[in-house]
Amino acid sequence: MALRPMEDAIFFFISLLLLLPSPSVSDSATQFCSAERGSGVESCGIPSYSSSSTRILIKGGTVVNAHHQQLADVYVEDGIIVAVQPNIKVGDEVTVLDATGKFVMPGGIDPHTHLAMEFMGTETIDDFFSGQAAALAGGTTMHIDFVIPVNGNLVAGFEAYENKSRNACMDYGFHMAITKWDEGVSKDMEIMVKEKGINSFKFFLAYKGSLMVTDDLLLEGLKRCKSLGALAMVHAENGDAVFEGQKRMIELGITGPEGHALSRPPVLEGEATSRAIRLARFVNTPLYVVHVMSVDAMDEIAKARKAGQKVIGEPVVSGLILDDHWLWDPDFKIASKYVMSPPIRSVGHGKSLQEALSTGILQLVGTDHCTFNSTQKALGLDDFRKIPNGVNGLEERMHLTWDTMVGSGQISATDFVRITSTECAKIFNIYPRKGAILPGSDADIIILNPNSSYEISSKSHHSRSDTNVYEGRRGQGKVEVTIAGGRIVWENDELKVVPGSGKYVEMPHFSYLFDGIEKSDANYLSSLRAPVKRATRRSRRSRAMTTVSLRKQNTRLPPEVNRVLYVRNLPFNITSEEMYDIFGKYGAIRQIRIGCNKDTKGTAFVVYEDIYDAKQAVDHLSGFNVANRYLIVLYYQHAKMSKKFDQKKNEEEVAKLQEKYGVSTKD
Repeated sequence: MALRPMEDAIFFFISLLLLLPSPSVSDSATQFCSAERGSGVESCGIPSYSSSSTRILIKGGTVVNAHHQQLADVYVEDGIIVAVQPNIKVGDEVTVLDATGKFVMPGGIDPHTHLAMEFMGTETIDDFFSGQAAALAGGTTMHIDFVIPVNGNLVAGFEAYENKSRNACMDYGFHMAITKWDEGVSKDMEIMVKEKGINSFKFFLAYKGSLMVTDDLLLEGLKRCKSLGALAMVHAENGDAVFEGQKRMIELGITGPEGHALSRPPVLEGEATSRAIRLARFVNTPLYVVHVMSVDAMDEIAKARKAGQKVIGEPVVSGLILDDHWLWDPDFKIASKYVMSPPIRSVGHGKSLQEALSTGILQLVGTDHCTFNSTQKALGLDDFRKIPNGVNGLEERMHLTWDTMVGSGQISATDFVRITSTECAKIFNIYPRKGAILPGSDADIIILNPNSSYEISSKSHHSRSDTNVYEGRRGQGKVEVTIAGGRIVWENDELKVVPGSGKYVEMPHFSYLFDGIEKSDANYLSSLRAPVKRATRRSRRSRAMTTVSLRKQNTRLPPEVNRVLYVRNLPFNITSEEMYDIFGKYGAIRQIRIGCNKDTKGTAFVVYEDIYDAKQAVDHLSGFNVANRYLIVLYYQHAKMSKKFDQKKNEEEVAKLQEKYGVSTKD
């Protein structure tokens, strides 16, 4: 996909601005690094833009996309990939990176983060700068964060996150959470989609009393998402049952971090996942299940996908490689850092999730990066319900996924690109601008050395947190270079990032997940065989009340009135069902006989149960338009009524009606 000329111009203009020295930016970054001494961010550095060329040539590497890999060079200019082919020749003033024996891949895209999020009485320790700096050090070049509305107000929430993200140092997008429902929320969803570039909305089925939504709200949200072409996302845990589980643990005297996992077992994740999937199927809209942590939830997704439903399952790194034994550690500081929701599960769940990821049951890997330091976690020292939920992962995701999935032989290098970058770009409709090494794509690139090793430590990571749930883990396959927006921001274990250099990426609605939705809706409607046309008959009670009402009024009926009506000027193809629809509105009908030969076509006899109903039909249906033919409705007179019936008068009335409605004497 070639970038639009306007977008090219804007990006080039921004690139020129970034080339200019900015004392205020330098001062800001220097203060950040010195203020965060010990957090790992002090190594972020201030890039010398004169030596950081906007022209980069990556030579000799294996270029890996989700669909293909090849030996090729990659040439980048002004933040855009210009060429991908062997033996590219360039002139001077081009930074050349040797990638021989290494993989050149699209930068990672993390679909699930929470930076600068206010939650459980505190705020995540990583803001948009520190969290993104950590991401870049780990090979992730874009993330999608969740905007939390302000008192349910979406516009206010978006504005708040605009302010929070001003210090961003890499590209990012937004999902939007929905925490209440009214007409204002529905209208604001349209504003978010059509004006703010948000194409996904998250519904929490957990966190009762704060973020949780009920099924009726979820249904309204699913319908609105479908109409806007936005992807509905769910945090799937049964919030009511979790609340009961928490009370049960407290009553049993279980107040430590282990109580968190015990209060919200896998069955509650499975139930909520199943419920959300079925409601999405009822509405016929795609569904994205965030942080799939258990076999129970994964099985529900597998069944739905096998049945042809459009459901995306997102595991997170912590769920893939950790187990819950840490929550039983006697050291509260250690145990509490593993508290997240849904909880990290027991041994066996992670391996099953890996298998589901390798076989396509689950589609992409996120982190749910939501970091709190040990001081914040200590808010729940005496009550696990008060421990802020969340773990790290932005910096570690690419390394751990490579080592766990590719290093073990479960997936290929192309699969790795798909689950860490490309699939996310496709789901959120920003491919191939993101998630690809192709001419015209953004120059978000990593160079990964499969033979280089790494060790994770809270002492060297770039998050502001003083703990790391992957502490001490070692692995093979390290990101040695990260290029974001055409600039080298990570090289030789050194960060070169500047607050405010990141861009907000608008994500168009109606991604590929909505392909075929209209057709399936049409197929559904055609399969209903409904509505069935039935005669409208009032109940005996209703008819009796009508009759009694008329009689109470001492209504005296003319002598010609009777229960049998003769109807003329009917469409020749009218059916009995259509006759019942027309005449049945005025009372119960005993019989309808429609003329079928050449002399009687266009006529019918209608016999009512009650004479008063017949009178109402005559009063209301004479001149009634049916298929551009005006009905003539008369009382039929049989021999017994001949003495009371004035035949001449009847013929005159017929003549008047024929003249009034232009009816031929030949029906």
